[in-house]
Amino acid sequence: MIQRLQEAGRGLTIALLALFLCVEWGPLTDERARWGIAAGQPFVREAVLTFDDGPREQGMPELLKALKDLGVPGTFFLVGKFAERYASITKTIDAAGHAIENHTYTHPKLYTLWEEKIAREARRCNEVMEALLIRVPRFLRPPGGGFNIRVFRVIRRLNMRLGLWSVNTADYTGEPASRITNLVVRSARPGAIVLMHSGVPETVAALPQIVTTLRARGYRFVTLQDLWNGGLI
Repeated sequence: MIQRLQEAGRGLTIALLALFLCVEWGPLTDERARWGIAAGQPFVREAVLTFDDGPREQGMPELLKALKDLGVPGTFFLVGKFAERYASITKTIDAAGHAIENHTYTHPKLYTLWEEKIAREARRCNEVMEALLIRVPRFLRPPGGGFNIRVFRVIRRLNMRLGLWSVNTADYTGEPASRITNLVVRSARPGAIVLMHSGVPETVAALPQIVTTLRARGYRFVTLQDLWNGGLI
């Protein structure tokens, strides 16, 4: 009985969210349905490697070298205050051809904030990139992946999209490279968006085997924007 009530509650939540989106954004079809992305098309062997919480003072050269050696583009969700503090590293990421996206300015839990503060966090991060002459981010990844209706409203107003993920490596918990590798190659599906973090040595150590294994399965690596441009939801 309790389980049925829980399932009914989850179903009601989903229905209410769908109703809200229909009212606020119009029918859940075409462009209006494209509020964000958590994975690509399930029949296209593409994958995105994303790196959160950077740039870091330590570990970035190793990460960038690994990506260069592997010929893989990364999508970096940067925290604005760190991007500002380590401006030279931010510019190096951009110059290397990687995509830079928005991970807020101070890394708060966005779902706990009012819309004005959510917008300020997103705008300040974008302004840092503008000041550094870097393309203004199109995607916003809420810290911890937590979002709600207020976050939806703000990203719509700012003409941005949510950039989520389908594979969470939990590399920030101190997982060894072997476990990070096994998790990604076991969990990856066509259109996978892999969540990793900047400045984690074990992540850098895991990259060669991840890339080699997935390439052997026919995957190619793209940026989040590339995945979106492919018409993916």
